[in-house]
Formats: sequence, C-alpha cells, structure tokens
Amino acid sequence: MARGTATMELNVGSEVQRGWRVVAVAGELDIDTVPVLSARLDADVTGAHAVLDLAQLAFMDSTGLALVLDWHRRLAEEGGQLRIAAAQGPVRRLFELADVAEVLSLHASVDAAVQEAADSAH
Repeated sequence: MARGTATMELNVGSEVQRGWRVVAVAGELDIDTVPVLSARLDADVTGAHAVLDLAQLAFMDSTGLALVLDWHRRLAEEGGQLRIAAAQGPVRRLFELADVAEVLSLHASVDAAVQEAADSAH
C-alpha cells in the first residue's frame, strides 16, 4: 500500500508472557495512530513491567517516539521498566538518531526481553 493521504492502520495486540505485559504493535505509529496505542497501553499496562513488540512496526514518527519515551519514564517512576523488542530498521534508526537507543532497553526479540524478567523485575 502506497503511503499518501490514506492513513495506514495500526494493529495492537496484547498478552502476558512470564509476568510481562507484551504489547505487539503492527503498521505505522504516527500522529494519527498514536492515540490507538496510547489508549491500549492505558488499558492493558496495569503493572510496572511491559514489553513493546515492534517486529511488525514499519514506521514511527516523533509522536510515536514521544509516547514510547513517556511510557518508559512512567514505568521507571513506578520502579518498573518498559522494554523494546525487535525494533526493525527504520524504527531502530529513529531511536539511534534521537539518541535514545542507550536510554531505552532494546532487545532482539520478545523472548529475549522477557527472558531476563526473573533477574531484574524485582
């Protein structure tokens, strides 16, 4: 589907793995779709530990980045953590360009992100 005036859909799935709320995001995260993810995070992230699975996220703009950083801060303040799993090329580059790759907890896969939960969740 060509990018143009038509907005790409954002699909958000959510499940719990090893005590971590895993929120899978697919499509494009931009000013039009940020409210979709924001509402889902508000509804589903009830604890202080969450993983954002970005394997299917094709695009993220600064509004998406701001939402991710906001949740990173919120969970850190609760003594928890937001982990980022499987960020792909363009999204990973955005993290690097914005100089937040070091700040965020980036993992190669959801499995890797929840793997360490036992050690660092307490």
